[in-house]
Amino acid sequence: MDRPPTTTLWRDQLLIVFAAGLVFFTNLGSAALFDEDEPKNAVCGREMFQRGDWIVPTFNHELRTDKPILVYWLMLTSFNLFGVSEFAARFGSSLLAVGTSLWTYHLGRKLFQAEVGLWAAIVLCTCLMFSAVGRSVTPDSTLIFCTTAAFLAYVWATAVRHGGRFGNVDGTTLSRRPWQEFVPATWLHAVPMYIAMGFAVLAKGPIGVLLPCTIIGLFLLIRQQLDYRLDQPSAAARVWWQSWILNALQTLNPLRVLRGSLAMRVPMGAFIVAAIALPWYVAVGIQTDGEWLAGFLGGHNVGRFLQPMENHRGPFVYYIPVVLMGTMPWSVLLPLAIWRASQRLSVRGTGHASDLFLLAWAGAWIGFFSLAKTKLPNYVLPCYPALALLVGSYLTQWRREAATVGGISFRHACRIQAAVSAVILVGIPFAAVYFLPDEWWLAAMAICPLVGAGIAYGYVCQHRRLRAVRALAISAVALAVMVVGICPAWVARHQDGLTFGRFIQSLPSSADAPLATYEYFAPNLVFYAERHVHRLKKPQIAEFFANHPDGLLLTRDDRLDQLDAELPTDITVLAKQRRFLRQHDLVLLGRNVQTVQPASHTTLR
Repeated sequence: MDRPPTTTLWRDQLLIVFAAGLVFFTNLGSAALFDEDEPKNAVCGREMFQRGDWIVPTFNHELRTDKPILVYWLMLTSFNLFGVSEFAARFGSSLLAVGTSLWTYHLGRKLFQAEVGLWAAIVLCTCLMFSAVGRSVTPDSTLIFCTTAAFLAYVWATAVRHGGRFGNVDGTTLSRRPWQEFVPATWLHAVPMYIAMGFAVLAKGPIGVLLPCTIIGLFLLIRQQLDYRLDQPSAAARVWWQSWILNALQTLNPLRVLRGSLAMRVPMGAFIVAAIALPWYVAVGIQTDGEWLAGFLGGHNVGRFLQPMENHRGPFVYYIPVVLMGTMPWSVLLPLAIWRASQRLSVRGTGHASDLFLLAWAGAWIGFFSLAKTKLPNYVLPCYPALALLVGSYLTQWRREAATVGGISFRHACRIQAAVSAVILVGIPFAAVYFLPDEWWLAAMAICPLVGAGIAYGYVCQHRRLRAVRALAISAVALAVMVVGICPAWVARHQDGLTFGRFIQSLPSSADAPLATYEYFAPNLVFYAERHVHRLKKPQIAEFFANHPDGLLLTRDDRLDQLDAELPTDITVLAKQRRFLRQHDLVLLGRNVQTVQPASHTTLR
């Protein structure tokens, strides 16, 4: 049976909500927004909230075409409930991240068994990249929630054919289950999957439907090829590359693609997705005379794929180290988990269909963005639930094996985790000297995985595998809470946009004072100064102060010599601060009406 006893089901879900709640809600509103993406999205939400506009996103009172509407709708709802704040801006992302953890648990139940889902959910919510994004004012958490829901709906729609199990009927051998049995049982069972994809399109654009459909289609095509190969007599021996090419051509046969698309009821799915997503896309296109659609679909979709934007480039293998870093501290087990799944595929044993589905999910998502010219770590986050499920499957299988099986590999993983933690423990204080003075204590975050690896290693040596896995899980939760819940509140204090914004708010009669920058800009400045920020070129500075006697200008201190001819003689330095994670200072210029000495200024930090 795929369904555990009711008490076990509720216990597992409550445990996941507790662990994920700690990770995603601890000190959620205590840290200031982090440049660049968080304040850009938060300012959009605030400006829409102030205008009462649920259609057109703007940043700094200019049209913003970077993201679709779903993340802003979440913020507008939160702002109406809690008021405008960092907590309210992040609330929707955190809530959906907890939901994604629960989706992952239920995927594990359907694909394998409840224990796999439980460990996978804990793994996912404590992967540091997912933990950080799940607390951020970005659309990534909404996209991951929607795509994971779509995959869960697909697995559920298929599993109802076989008593609630996606994989093998008897759980031990590869039954001759034709590929047609891996499509939704009825058109009604397919509807939830396409509804989730429709909201994914509102979260991040066409990628929300194209990649999930591609992944499910790839899985079905591979199943078709397996059926074909089982039906055919043994072919003459071929060299490996000839077999690989032949299999690829047969798998991607256009007739098979068409057959699979019709079986998945793609035309009906396209209608559902369009019914959910198109009304807003049409509305924003009409209200902006097509400008938003041109900027988003052309620039931020096709443009980002074909050429690197904002200098975000990387080699084809870019996402291999990115995923290993993003899935810390579980990355020490990820290669073992992928290898184990590959081994199960080669023998076509228990969980063959489930392993194939997860590998297609992760492989296709990472492969697609490896081909894109613009590369960012968060682009592959929607495949993290699949990676977490692979790790959860490995942990469940490993802990049930004999003490002589897999123990050495697990102990090596513990050694690697301990070694990496020790390097971080020593390295952070040295880095803090240059970038975050007085924050050397941040090295304490490395103690959690170091202690966890040591305890787990000891339990493995005692052949107490369940306790070893629990030790890693508890240390991972503690690490995630420390890294994304406690440390950011201290690090965020050093951001220049935050401190200058609050300083400007504290100045007498500053409510209407125009604010401008020269050769510097931080989105956080717009959020915390609570006003439009003009970005000036050198010839515009003199005119700015002539038209705005109470105006303020923020720039780099090493640019002041260039501005002697542009600045009025009564302009002085009002405040000064080291730029965040940089080696130069920023200065706020304006007419000082409070002090006798024009050259006096405040050092903010």
